[in-house]
Amino acid sequence: MNLLGAAKLRRQLRALDPALRKHMPPAIRRGTEEGVRVAKILAPDVTGETKGKIRSEYKDEGMTGVVVAIESDATRAEKDKAYSIEHGRKKGQHGTTEGYHHLHQTRRYLAKKNKNRMRRATNKAVREAARRG
Repeated sequence: MNLLGAAKLRRQLRALDPALRKHMPPAIRRGTEEGVRVAKILAPDVTGETKGKIRSEYKDEGMTGVVVAIESDATRAEKDKAYSIEHGRKKGQHGTTEGYHHLHQTRRYLAKKNKNRMRRATNKAVREAARRG
């Protein structure tokens, strides 16, 4: 699950004063872990394999959190399988299937909540900076 405008947001967060950045990683971690929990709930449960692979990943000293459904170094067959679970299969030797869209639904469900969470963390950092003068 990637955030739209993530590169611009990453640049803006790097430009923040390091003292103010301390409020963002805990909020990002809470939002990402919540995303993992929701994605695991929405993921199809046939063998439990899909749910077991969903995890979180953090970059940029905790300033970026990503919900990962499959490892980036996975084989092509595993990536195809994960893609067909998420988006469905439109053609091929095995017929067509409908996708579960569990990661898309997770992103849509948590978008407003995470946006407000980041806003609160930013406001908290600004209030703290104003108190220090």
